[in-house]
Amino acid sequence: MHGYAGRVLEVDLTGGEIKTLDINEEDCRAFLGGTGLAAKMYLDRFPGDVDPLSPENPLILMTGPYTGSRVPGGNRFGLGARSPLTGHWGEASVGGYFGVELKSAGYDGIIFTGRSDKPVYLWINGDDVELRDAADLWGRDTYETTDILWKQLTEEAGKKPKVAAIGPAGEIGVRFAAVVHDKHHVGGRTGMGAVMGSKNLKAVAVLGTGQKQPEADAEAMKVWRKNMLDIYRESLVVESLRAFGTNANLEVGAMLGDVPIKNWQLGEWDEGISMINGPTYSDDILVRGYACWACPIGCKRVIKIDEELYKVEEGAGPEYETIVMLGANLFNSNLASIAKGNEICNRLGIDTITMGETVALVIEAQEKGLLSAEECDGIAIDWGDADAMLKLVEKTGRMEGFGARMAEGSRALSESIGGEAPTFAVQMRGMELPAHDPRGFHGFVLAYATSSRGACHCASTNLYMEQGSNVALPELDLEGPFDEQSSVGKAYLTARAQEIAQILNSAVVCHFCATSWTEPIMVDAFNALTGLGVDLDGFMEIGERIWFIKRGLQQLWGSAGDEDVAHPRVMTPLEEGPAAGSVPDWDLMKREYYEYRKLDENGNITREKCEQLGMGYLADRLGI
Repeated sequence: MHGYAGRVLEVDLTGGEIKTLDINEEDCRAFLGGTGLAAKMYLDRFPGDVDPLSPENPLILMTGPYTGSRVPGGNRFGLGARSPLTGHWGEASVGGYFGVELKSAGYDGIIFTGRSDKPVYLWINGDDVELRDAADLWGRDTYETTDILWKQLTEEAGKKPKVAAIGPAGEIGVRFAAVVHDKHHVGGRTGMGAVMGSKNLKAVAVLGTGQKQPEADAEAMKVWRKNMLDIYRESLVVESLRAFGTNANLEVGAMLGDVPIKNWQLGEWDEGISMINGPTYSDDILVRGYACWACPIGCKRVIKIDEELYKVEEGAGPEYETIVMLGANLFNSNLASIAKGNEICNRLGIDTITMGETVALVIEAQEKGLLSAEECDGIAIDWGDADAMLKLVEKTGRMEGFGARMAEGSRALSESIGGEAPTFAVQMRGMELPAHDPRGFHGFVLAYATSSRGACHCASTNLYMEQGSNVALPELDLEGPFDEQSSVGKAYLTARAQEIAQILNSAVVCHFCATSWTEPIMVDAFNALTGLGVDLDGFMEIGERIWFIKRGLQQLWGSAGDEDVAHPRVMTPLEEGPAAGSVPDWDLMKREYYEYRKLDENGNITREKCEQLGMGYLADRLGI
């Protein structure tokens, strides 16, 4: 089967048994790989209403057919399990080199079950796979862990492996703990690091053999790749990402009403934005750009800060989401402190988006008199207080004092504070909103509320499609161009954007590399690689099927239409800025969306739709 290694590892951490399983070809055709195939594998092993941090919660790591191929950006892998942050389906996507190395070792993925009685790490050296003692790694941060494994395993194997590790936050159960690969690439959202930690699994290290999966039509792929690289050379989006990294979006986003400021309360902040934007970043802290495997863009940033208070050794720099959530959304214009906060999060292994919003909640709760400094271990914090922010980040990642409450995430913390606090915690489906404001792009509020994993900008391609990117073409019957601050047509656009994102997250490929693709380009690459010969309708049906299986998992855990709710903060009009007075028409979009998805009036999946997608087994599981 072209595009796949054809096998996965199943690691029983309780018994220490490791098996190699053949991958199901029918499931690959239906769900591709990545988080789509992970969701299907999870449903096949469905453990019921389990505690996400219990041994019964499987953790599934999957590559996809694009991983390790000649498709630009085909370097990613996904992680899936029940989320300890949201309580429903959780997933994270990671770039870099690990996924390619795993595929090169001859595996499409790894299924982890059970719990080891002691800390371990998994060492994959081609066909030689074993669990090793990780007692000396437990308690160490992700950077230290990676350095130790690099040194030990390079001396042993003669080549440097790729490492995915958790930090202290994952070990002790911070509910938004992350998985960090080679100190530069972070699977941050939904708490997959906490799931690893609950299994006493400190890290996975892999060294491939150079094995590659043959393409179905190598000549077609060669032509496709050449044409794609020509398109990248002419792309302004690609050029801006190459020049300023993901932070290229900050100034443009601020001009379009896309950037949350002061916990989503302000519509403009020109002076502050200028102090943390792409050019300032490049002038003040940038060392060089950095690319994931086979990426023609190179949006990653390597930075260095010598200032003693915020000293950062040369290494991974913050990206757009972090700069906004630890910066603009906290009214913090101190770029060095944002970079330091990013480093602390990366070392401890925590998601910067959830971390930033949880700090914003604490600031506003103190401001409104709902929370005292004494309750926060004596830390009084106001808007723009960089030093207090860093103290709270450190406490959260180590669950020290008040940090243990923050480690539950903003929804749980706001509920424990009480009063108005839940209106300060800007989250949907239990996950904090990323740094894109639905008042600037109306479709986002629907995308967040109906997301397959909680509020997420990577579970749909709304950002590109509402801005008029070339993914919004007549092939999908989209009635663009779209007015960003209008809700007309956004239900259908959002559904299609979610389907495209599910394909990208399951194939698996970087969204930035895919921004220059049209739908026919996307289909042509898939067919040249796999030889499956799907047309556009068939390809989009795969994306729809993936959305539905993840929605089905949510529904099995009791989360369906009752959580399709817009947070009141982003439904409150701003008084200034590019999105002033703009509020999405939630009722219109939700009604049209349910009609398109063929959900019932309560947002539940119907058997009719399951049968249409060839998923009668899901309907049976749901009892519908």
